[in-house]
Amino acid sequence: MDLKHIKAIIFDAEGVVVDTEALWDKSQDVLLSRRNLQYDRDYLKPKMAGQTLLEGAQLMVNYYNLNENPASIEQERKELIHDLFENEIAFIHGFIPFINRLNGSLLKRSVATAMKKSLMIMVEHKLQLTHYFGNHIYFIEDVGNKSKPSPDVFLYAAEKLGENPSDCLVIEDAPHGIEAANRAGMTSVGIATTFSKAHLSDADFVGESFDDIYQFLLLSGVSL
Repeated sequence: MDLKHIKAIIFDAEGVVVDTEALWDKSQDVLLSRRNLQYDRDYLKPKMAGQTLLEGAQLMVNYYNLNENPASIEQERKELIHDLFENEIAFIHGFIPFINRLNGSLLKRSVATAMKKSLMIMVEHKLQLTHYFGNHIYFIEDVGNKSKPSPDVFLYAAEKLGENPSDCLVIEDAPHGIEAANRAGMTSVGIATTFSKAHLSDADFVGESFDDIYQFLLLSGVSL
């Protein structure tokens, strides 16, 4: 694959830059155990990834046939995840060496995420993502809460970076994110931090780690 034309890399946040997916799993476990239910990760996780808190709550209400208002589940999810973010947030293994390798390149970079802005405030306080991305951190809240697999947040990031979608490469860890990148007309790269490589098979390339992705970019002619 010849990617000499790539001018920007757009990163999903959760599961790509920030190691939050285990925290989401823990919050789902707690929420459902309060109802004497077991979190069916294999079924729910791929469907909930990239969705809003409310959309995820609706999925759980439907799947478990809960006689509860999704908005109340949303609020409970918010409280649980806020506590976990406050105490346990960290970078994904390999992200810092990878991003540091890009410092000498002309590649633009941004984040495009379904993470709530209120959660990003805590992430920024702990990890200072603006050190790596400046102000180029974008949210589905910026595009009318159109969740992935809608391509809107990726297209918005490309517009803000001043690049054509076809000249952007997206790094994602979830099937909905890969679909969104493909629908945006961008090169899609999966990283198997959250889901297996099989779940990410619609991507143009899937790696187990950032080292795999770096080697792919080198071999594909991306200007690093």
